[in-house]
Amino acid sequence: MSQSEPEIYGIPPDVTIRHELRIYFLSVLFAFIALFQWFLIQYLLDWSKYRLSPVRYGYWLIATFFGISVLSCTAFGRKYPCNVFLVAIIVESSTLYIAMEQQNTKGILVNVYAGLIVICLVVTSIIYGAYVPMRLMPGDLMLSVLVALGNIMLAIFFLNAYVFGSSLIYSIVRNFFAFVAVTMIMYTATIIHDRQFYVPKDEYIFLSVLLFFGHMILHERVLTLSVKETKTVDCDAFI
Repeated sequence: MSQSEPEIYGIPPDVTIRHELRIYFLSVLFAFIALFQWFLIQYLLDWSKYRLSPVRYGYWLIATFFGISVLSCTAFGRKYPCNVFLVAIIVESSTLYIAMEQQNTKGILVNVYAGLIVICLVVTSIIYGAYVPMRLMPGDLMLSVLVALGNIMLAIFFLNAYVFGSSLIYSIVRNFFAFVAVTMIMYTATIIHDRQFYVPKDEYIFLSVLLFFGHMILHERVLTLSVKETKTVDCDAFI
């Protein structure tokens, strides 16, 4: 590879499509793939027996973070077709995890409202990252601090899962990672719109996956919060 070629790239892009549109299109495509599978699972399969214990959330986060790290930081993971294979695993595993989380909710209406709320959060975060003055944006220092705190939070999460079993700690950790997801989406938007630092234009798969992963983290948090609010309300009565 010559020095002029980018070190990070996906499938050679269509130059007629703008860089940011390509990234957003892929993110929306991943979301539609997830939505289609959730629809099939909801109407064709009975996954109520697959309700997850809270500790599975931590394993999902760690596995997905590892996959994204391989995708972004290794020569093996950066190149086609390995990057496509990694993306497929990340998207599919996140889709199935959220599908099982949806089994805890009561009725289709709750899942629909949760999806709409998450879409609004993601779009708002992207607009904020794309257009708000950079002095109000999360920077490298803040992201580094959040990564360090994230490792500590995961350690606390698993300690709680296997020793204490406190629902309060579960909520604190999940709320923290929801905040990280919003910050990550804002930061990614600044990169997509060339406001943070330059990224080779051939790199778009990794950024699309980051947006999708942030979406899934927020979706999980909204679903979990909705379960608490519907314990005394039968949402099926409104369908």
